Amino acid sequence: MLVVKPVTRSILARVVKGAIVRLLTRTLNYHINFNKYVEEFKDAEHILEDQLKDIEAQKQEQLRNVGRMLAPEVEVWLKRARMVLNDAQYVTDEIGKGKYMLRSIVGKHVVRLTLEMKDLCEHGSFERMSSYAASSAMTSSLPTTDIVGISRVEEICNYLMKQEVRMLGVWGMRGLGKTTIMKHVYNKLLEGNKFSKMIWITVSEGADIRRLQNDIARILSIDLSDDEDTNVRAKKLYEELMKTGSYLLILDDVCQRISLEDVGIPKPSADNGLKIVLTTRDRRVNQKMSCNAVFKVPFLSEDESFQLLLSKVGEDVFADPTIKPIMEAVLKECGGLPLKIVTVASSLKGVLDRDRWVHTLEQLKRSRDLLKTRYDDLGETDKFCFLLTALYPADYGIPKEDIIEYWIEEGLEDEMESREERKSKGHACLQRILDSSLLLGTDGKNIVMTSKAGRDMALSLIAKKFPCFVKAGMKLKELPNELEEALDIEKVSLMENFISKIPPEISPKSKKLTILLLSGNALEEIPESFFTHMQALKYLDLSRNPFKILPNSISNLENLTALLLSECKNLEEVPSLSKLLALKKLNLEKTRIKEVPQGMGFLVDLRYLNLRFISCLEEIPQGLLPKLQCLQHLAIHPTLSRAKEIMELNKLENFEGRFADLQDLSKYVDFLREQSQRTIKYFILVGKTVEYKLRSCTNSVIVKDCNTEGSHVLPWDVEEFGIEKCNDLSSLNGVSGLQEATLLKKCRIEECERLESVFSSSCPPLKSLESLVLRHLKNLNVLVAYPHAFSSLKVLFLVKCPKIKILFSTKLLLLQQHLNLEQVIVWGCDQMEKIIEEEEEEEIVRHEFTFPKLKELGLWHIPELKSICSTNSVILCESLQKLEIWNCPKLKRIPLKLDISFDNGKVSHHPPLKDIKMKSNEWKSIAWDHPGAKKALLPLVRIM
Repeated sequence: MLVVKPVTRSILARVVKGAIVRLLTRTLNYHINFNKYVEEFKDAEHILEDQLKDIEAQKQEQLRNVGRMLAPEVEVWLKRARMVLNDAQYVTDEIGKGKYMLRSIVGKHVVRLTLEMKDLCEHGSFERMSSYAASSAMTSSLPTTDIVGISRVEEICNYLMKQEVRMLGVWGMRGLGKTTIMKHVYNKLLEGNKFSKMIWITVSEGADIRRLQNDIARILSIDLSDDEDTNVRAKKLYEELMKTGSYLLILDDVCQRISLEDVGIPKPSADNGLKIVLTTRDRRVNQKMSCNAVFKVPFLSEDESFQLLLSKVGEDVFADPTIKPIMEAVLKECGGLPLKIVTVASSLKGVLDRDRWVHTLEQLKRSRDLLKTRYDDLGETDKFCFLLTALYPADYGIPKEDIIEYWIEEGLEDEMESREERKSKGHACLQRILDSSLLLGTDGKNIVMTSKAGRDMALSLIAKKFPCFVKAGMKLKELPNELEEALDIEKVSLMENFISKIPPEISPKSKKLTILLLSGNALEEIPESFFTHMQALKYLDLSRNPFKILPNSISNLENLTALLLSECKNLEEVPSLSKLLALKKLNLEKTRIKEVPQGMGFLVDLRYLNLRFISCLEEIPQGLLPKLQCLQHLAIHPTLSRAKEIMELNKLENFEGRFADLQDLSKYVDFLREQSQRTIKYFILVGKTVEYKLRSCTNSVIVKDCNTEGSHVLPWDVEEFGIEKCNDLSSLNGVSGLQEATLLKKCRIEECERLESVFSSSCPPLKSLESLVLRHLKNLNVLVAYPHAFSSLKVLFLVKCPKIKILFSTKLLLLQQHLNLEQVIVWGCDQMEKIIEEEEEEEIVRHEFTFPKLKELGLWHIPELKSICSTNSVILCESLQKLEIWNCPKLKRIPLKLDISFDNGKVSHHPPLKDIKMKSNEWKSIAWDHPGAKKALLPLVRIM
């Protein structure tokens, strides 16, 4: 029996009494404020209805794309929105009945639904509607088409079940069905419950770190909104993924290397249970991302091709005996490519007319003959260059610079031309071949692809000109035995295989062999006898192999003109080169050599020397470089260079190197000024070794931790200038040579503690400057003290500059006739109060500040920002596409002049504004000048 003590009864009575009072108060409140609540309810209902229509329209547009499915979060939102609007309709009917006594009951439902509808509106903006345009992680299977060659699915699944396989690369040319195969793999693994979570990310739109982080975060239901710094976001994702258990991450259509660490993806291991599959058209991506297993998607066999065609055109067609032989011929022309078979079949489904089949066959043959016709139309040099692409693997992405360098060594060599002239000739040749469709471009990327049909034709033609042995990209694990006895062979390509050892007894006997390509293998050792008979060898490519040493017999290849050893990351020593007097090109980039090879001083005909990214090489022996008087291209960083020796190279056209201090740079700059008749391109580091990437501009100077006073720093033709940790600078006026740098396009300043302004009034304008990046400048308080400083500026980044209070002055903007700014990002500037400062007497004057080309404005983590411009002024940005305002709690107004229209009660904005990103509380609190702005812009808002 429960006994309640008197004290307990007293407390219980008070609790019950309080609850009753609160209930009566709320009920009375619903009754008294009923009309107000109904008005808010109807507004929210209208906004949600409009938003639902927009998203439904976007859904239909997305689903028109074959292979797309609606992203799960969009489907959930739509379902919830329809349900809430159905409930709202019921409540609307109850309101219409007008029963006074039920107002408190109906009012409760009105308030609840109003809150739900507002929440839906805030979360009804999606970066991507389609799951394959962004990402998916579902507990239900993916929609797929029927697949032939189901063994490929089984093989990939078997790979993934092996304990040692942590990262699998699935690669092959476009149209082989990589994505379709992986969908079937996904569904099979899902059905078998092999992983606790499966994540699908499509990367084809670009390997943007922040986008990939957002895609994964959505799947894991992680909020990254408060962590704008990429490293912080990566840490958060890493910690969440480490807690997930065994999971599979599928990265579909990867075009270039992705840094898993930068994204926040743990390195796959047995301890963390992670496995990764990536699909790519470029096999080198597998290598760059350290895949420990690779699956090449093969072409369909004859039987598989037949099954696929039959499934698409129908078995009734096959029953006609007159069509069967034509069908077989059609399949032969399709060459085992699923995409091509499906495309052809789509026009022949159910077609029993033999003439239609014959016509299709003739079209396919014409397309093959067309390649031959296009080849015949090329000039002789272009033909030769195209045929050399047959030495690369099928479906291989060839870097443009690599193929042009190869052509220079093989066919574009002209002693009377400079290296730059030969490279220009190579680019022109490549463009003509691309225009003929014999090679495939890659949507602006810096690689070209070989097509199967084009490569097959090139192989057949090159064999008629000179004997070749081509087994590139064939998954070979051993050197083919037939290579040794091929006595007349001239060119051998075994690149991109898995060959790890060469038996000691094997030595190719052909005395005509001039080209040997063994790059991209797993060679750990090369026998001393291997090169014994290769006295005619001219071009040897052993790049991207793991051997530590090379056989001394390489020293006897006296006809060798090119020796390529780049990315042999274990290579510590190279044999003597003293006999290789014909050598013109030597590439040792990213090796571990500690000293330059012996005998380099004898290479008097050397044109190209690449010693880039060799961290173990501390110095070049004094007096060596001046002996190499034919050098045209020299890359020698981060190893220190001597300015005087570089200046003695009279034929140098490209120089990449590092000087110890600005005195050395000053000497070199004086030398460049004297060489007014020569054009020398350069990438120069000065001071301590810095973490860097090669810049997009041609002529670059990056200075770190140097005393800049009294030194003539910059060449007149510098295009990119970076300066870090130079604490004697108070402004760039202290950089001598800047006044003459009329071609400067990019400027980056970081961690210069004394810097107070970028320019003072005595510095002339930099009319060519397009990009200005300012980071971690503790004392920066003003950008520029005078107008017209940045008449061409397009990009402005201001990051972690705590003392600057304003970005632009009114006077500067009004006197500037042409503003070319396209992107402005301000981040982490703790004391910034205004973007545009008005003078006191101008506070009542209305200005219209025009930024005609501005596409993106980002204001992130600026706690003291109170205004963008004065209360009476507005900003006109006719090109603005993206607006991000993030953690700016004191900002209350967005003074954008918007083009907003009203049509039958609907409010809409006019393009180009596409994306607005804000925190929920900021979207609610910030006011817009136009009264209809919030309603019109709501569909564009990403509330994070």
